[in-house]
Amino acid sequence: MKTEIGLLIRDILGDARYASLRHPKMVQRGFEEYRSVFRDVEGLKNILLCCPEYTNIGDHAIALAECRMLQQSVRPLLVLSGNTTKVLKCLKKYVSREDSIFLTGGGNMGTLYRNEEEYRLNVISLLKHNRIVLFPQTMSYDDTAESQRFLRHTQRVYGAHPDLHLFARERVSYERMRKAYPNNDVQLVPDIVLSVQGEDNADFTQRHGVLLCMRNDVEKTMADSSRQMIEQIAAGIDPEFKYTDTTVDSKYAPISQEQGKQLVLDKWEEFKHARLVITDRLHGMIFSAITGTPCVALNNSNGKVGFEYEWLKNLPYIGFVDDSTDETAIIKAVKIVMAAGFTDFASAGLDRHFGPLVTLIP
Repeated sequence: MKTEIGLLIRDILGDARYASLRHPKMVQRGFEEYRSVFRDVEGLKNILLCCPEYTNIGDHAIALAECRMLQQSVRPLLVLSGNTTKVLKCLKKYVSREDSIFLTGGGNMGTLYRNEEEYRLNVISLLKHNRIVLFPQTMSYDDTAESQRFLRHTQRVYGAHPDLHLFARERVSYERMRKAYPNNDVQLVPDIVLSVQGEDNADFTQRHGVLLCMRNDVEKTMADSSRQMIEQIAAGIDPEFKYTDTTVDSKYAPISQEQGKQLVLDKWEEFKHARLVITDRLHGMIFSAITGTPCVALNNSNGKVGFEYEWLKNLPYIGFVDDSTDETAIIKAVKIVMAAGFTDFASAGLDRHFGPLVTLIP
């Protein structure tokens, strides 16, 4: 009931005003902290919002790839992380109608990571006269009453914006977005990290060991027995196997943009030195692809690894197994990717698929 009343008030007031009334001190502190940042940027600008401050390295890689793409524009780029409530007053005061707004991509359209969706709703409800582009996302609302109520609220907010462009990073989310947001422009492109080029330059004679990059969060589906089986497979290839992950301990949060960038570059360097990666992390698979590292990817709870694999299925050094308990299939996939004759990421030809997104960057 409390959630339902909150959504009703948001519908009446608008998300940005609702957030401002609930958190006036945060709004004022944010205005005092960030107004010089806005004032220092002259002329028309691109603004990237909602970048991560949390500990998921995959999402920091998304932000890094987005910045690289946006920095090709002649316009100056302003990048801000975290809760958008803190910059609402600055957005209202310093953003002109000709400025373009970009919202970071990822896998958080839904109620599993509801805060991230609320950050977007603040911006979309406030900046009704700006072009707003949502970088590639995965959409996954469940069938619970609460989740569906929140989805209907996002439909009202999104649908009321005349210049909102939504990008899905795989076909299932694309179909979900088209159905949910028929008034908005919805297009399909790969995960933005797959726009990164030039990282597949490692010396194969210097590669050693096997990396096991496994989830240990709310999207985890793998049983301990499957982990043990995968460890045995890895040990059979190279006793020098080790665990890694695309997250860091929450004690390090909040993570700044510069810290996030360094975490990403360090993780790519780690992948470049491995002979093989076995992972159920979406960005474990993507990091392997862009660094030219043989990889066997296993599906996760919401299927996004398998969905995104469709972009990579023609790369001979990236394999996919839907069932993490299928030892035979995993061993077969390992043999295939390790026997690949080359690991040239550019051969995937993914750059052309980003055209619809690139054309929206002024």
